[in-house]
Amino acid sequence: MGWLDRCYQTYEKNLSQVGKPSASLRFGWDAPMLLPVAHTTQKVNVEVSLSPGGTFLSARVLRSDEMTTVIPCTEASAARTSGPVPHPLADKLRYVAGDYAACGGAKKPMWTEYLAQLQAWCDSPFGVDGIRAVLAYLRQGCLVRDLVSFHILFADDGGRLLKKWTGPKEDMPPIFQSVTGGDQSEAFVRFQVGGDDLSSNPAVWDCYTRYYLSTLKDTGFCYVQGREMPVSLLSPYKIRSAGDRAKLISSNDNTNFTFRGRFETAGEALSIGYETTQKAHSALRWLVGRQGIQNGDQAILVWGAENEPIPPVTGDACDIVQSSRSDLDDDDLGSPLDAAADLPRTREAFAAAFQKAIRGYRRALPEHSQVSVMVLDSATPGRLSIRYYRELQGSRLMDHIADWHRSFAWALHYRKLQTRENGKKVLLPLVFEGAPAPADIAAAAYGAKADEKLRQQTVERLLPCITEGRPFPRDIMLSAVRRASHGIAMEPWEASKTRSIACALVRGYHHRNLKEEYTMALDETCSDRSYLFGRILACGEQLEQYAVYNTSGDRSSRPTNALRYEVAFTQHPARTLALLRKQLEPYLERLIKARKSTYAGDLMLQLIARIPADQFNDQPLTELYLLGYACQRAEFFKKADAVSDADE
Repeated sequence: MGWLDRCYQTYEKNLSQVGKPSASLRFGWDAPMLLPVAHTTQKVNVEVSLSPGGTFLSARVLRSDEMTTVIPCTEASAARTSGPVPHPLADKLRYVAGDYAACGGAKKPMWTEYLAQLQAWCDSPFGVDGIRAVLAYLRQGCLVRDLVSFHILFADDGGRLLKKWTGPKEDMPPIFQSVTGGDQSEAFVRFQVGGDDLSSNPAVWDCYTRYYLSTLKDTGFCYVQGREMPVSLLSPYKIRSAGDRAKLISSNDNTNFTFRGRFETAGEALSIGYETTQKAHSALRWLVGRQGIQNGDQAILVWGAENEPIPPVTGDACDIVQSSRSDLDDDDLGSPLDAAADLPRTREAFAAAFQKAIRGYRRALPEHSQVSVMVLDSATPGRLSIRYYRELQGSRLMDHIADWHRSFAWALHYRKLQTRENGKKVLLPLVFEGAPAPADIAAAAYGAKADEKLRQQTVERLLPCITEGRPFPRDIMLSAVRRASHGIAMEPWEASKTRSIACALVRGYHHRNLKEEYTMALDETCSDRSYLFGRILACGEQLEQYAVYNTSGDRSSRPTNALRYEVAFTQHPARTLALLRKQLEPYLERLIKARKSTYAGDLMLQLIARIPADQFNDQPLTELYLLGYACQRAEFFKKADAVSDADE
């Protein structure tokens, strides 16, 4: 019961946020609010204004940004799909309009059932004057006719609602654009009484919550709170989004083996209090919409019960630095408005900014604070599962995140940040050292066009490596290395990105799984066979590129022989090296004739001499060749920059 208890505690500790409009501070999109008990949200099309006495005054079609409405609901209506179960107040025309059938409604009218339910609320000690005014008006059974006369709905000469608009598109009334499918008989209606919007009135919310809790008679033992209370028979949905129909808890299947075979009734399998499950699911929905990471059907959520700021565990080092500027109240971190423009451009400055962000999050997460990590996913549209759930101390989580970004750090060149210069949007390239994001790792290992489920499963497998410090999966690392060795088949930017991510994974895998240390700088003392062969391959590429440029001045984008032979080189290094050296002879002769440096060729011979005779064979190279190749290439660029600076 860990996740239910944790979500319930989160709701109780954030009661001040109940009913308040919410927006994601990090990404800027609208997020669901923390709902009152016995309430849900619904897209509403029409708002009807009544007088305090229940007289029709006016109506209007709501704008798209006004449609999401908090409405009272029963346990049955909150879980309704196609079944005719009325909501207590705001609902579709077939429920609230007594003249729905007479005006051409095709579905079974539920006006009588709706009125009986609303009457019971009004007759209770929790009834309010605004609700009684709605009841008095709807009893007249003239809602559709009033909306037609007010030009909200449109009917034919016989008084029957039009099924769809047949006139010019530019003259289409707003109601046909507002209702899904264009069928105005499916319009959802809410009410305003005396200028008071009942759907946004906290007093109305509180009255209905107390009324509905008083009507619940089926009591049992709540497994979460550990006491007798009214229990829930149906579980809420809309957890990942407003259109999500999947449920985390379901026991309405009495024909198969949802609970049969072990228990006689569903209550023996699981018993949860109604108020408990309402608060827990509302908190979970609020957290997912506010700070969850959506990846298709997959939702990844990390939160603290006290609503503490937590770094994005599925982001890279750049994401952590950017998020810290909006999450943490620290003048040293800078403003979130200028985060893109003010990010450090040098590796040393970025490393300092990253460490400062980590320290800021450590201060915001006390040592004994509790953090929960959850992954939600659905195999079918109606069933939602918790694929991963862990509870950790805040200090341990920060230790694991810092270790992840330290162990799997590499120089990454693929990020670009959008900012403004002279009033225009520009993309600024960013080079930083840190661990890549799990989504980028999945793309590097399996390609950007890989199956969505495969990419989601990869992210799910990587999450424990970040949050718990678990060993890194070897198959993911090897898959990224294989794709990196096929760089000739990719666009240059994709090949560079894949190679840098693969290097980060190789370095981190050897550090975490094998306790072997490899730096991002070239290790001149490393005598590993694969590492040396990787350096030799980089020498071959550098020799050809240098010869082409310095003898003809051509910066050709044509792949070098070293890159074309890379796959074969990893499988049969000795044989492929002999072939590669023959291909490089013309370029070496060209450099000698032009009296240019042959440093790359000389270094290649020195590295070949360092490989023992018994290891100079066609045994396939390990993933360490990629580190040797990348570090040697970086060293060549470093020397070239030093020469350029000396010339200047």
